[in-house]
Amino acid sequence: MQKIIQAERLNHIAQKVGFAIWQIQELEGAAAQFYVLVALAQAGMGEEAGNALVDQAQNKTFGSTVNKLVKGDHLPEELKERFTKFLSERNWLVHNSKANSRNAIHHQNHFEDLIKKLEVIADEALALLSTLPGLSEDFLISNDVDTSKAQAIANQKLKEWHEA
Repeated sequence: MQKIIQAERLNHIAQKVGFAIWQIQELEGAAAQFYVLVALAQAGMGEEAGNALVDQAQNKTFGSTVNKLVKGDHLPEELKERFTKFLSERNWLVHNSKANSRNAIHHQNHFEDLIKKLEVIADEALALLSTLPGLSEDFLISNDVDTSKAQAIANQKLKEWHEA
């Protein structure tokens, strides 16, 4: 019976880890795009050149992106703190969570603590992700850029995600 409980806990942990990483990947991609928009893009550079910059930025680590956004003063103060804290939690999940959480398979209280922590990480990734469209729009408007094309692309992406 104990082996079944351990297997069920491991299965649940793996699902929560996978979902948290999925949310993190969405945030990492969006943060790289946001960084390109606010720090690297130049008026009139064209879509092809912009996409090349996004590809380069997405090949960098999330830590590099966050550090550039924070040091470059591209985020509001409250978000600087949240992104920095989140980076630490993300790094724990990716690099140390297994070694630090072995007891979660064997003990219910450790299991519950880990599940809560994984849910907080996934929720914060989504919450941070949801801040980026507004910041992007604010940046574009403050630089007198017409946002209608960006809105059309965003609407198309949402439609694709909901139809999949």
